[in-house]
Amino acid sequence: MPQTARTQRTDQKDATREHILGAATRLLAEHGYAALRVAAVAKEAGVSLGGQLHHFPSKDSLVVAVLERLCARALDLAVQEASRTRAQDDPFESIAASAQRFFAAPEFLVYLDIFLSVRRHTLVGDTAIRLLHAQRVATEALWLPHFTSRGMAAERATLVIRSIWALARGLAISSSGAETGQINQATMAFAIDALRAQAASTWEAAR
Repeated sequence: MPQTARTQRTDQKDATREHILGAATRLLAEHGYAALRVAAVAKEAGVSLGGQLHHFPSKDSLVVAVLERLCARALDLAVQEASRTRAQDDPFESIAASAQRFFAAPEFLVYLDIFLSVRRHTLVGDTAIRLLHAQRVATEALWLPHFTSRGMAAERATLVIRSIWALARGLAISSSGAETGQINQATMAFAIDALRAQAASTWEAAR
């Protein structure tokens, strides 16, 4: 087969796969994991059921691919935001803003619904845990230099990053309404002030 024809087939296959994953993500956002049906995904994507099963033989394999796609996109966003943070920017504020944007995105709610709906020690459950761990490690690695370059020890910087992301996640899960949003902002600001003060005292003691 000529190279051009092979490339076109590969591109078409990738495009079809992306259509299916996009359709599955939309249906998961609208109806949740429990209500997801592979036939509905095929209809939403505009492909035959057989064509979809060629790419994803089961609901589990489809959902795993959705999870991997969501995590890859979230990590790409984190890379962009961490790289945009300048030396003169406040790293506490920057990472808090990044975390809040991530957990406010519809994709996080899809991930959360899947995570809470599946059992552990299953393909989807184990994949969700593995991806969450990998994403946490990658995110910490992205933001760590913004703290260590200012003299903070790596272990303490890691705790700061984890604390901010954990708080942002918890606030996002429990949020509803504009008033709650204002309270969440005040809560995050309070936590950042406390973390910044602790960091300042540590830096002063180290001098």
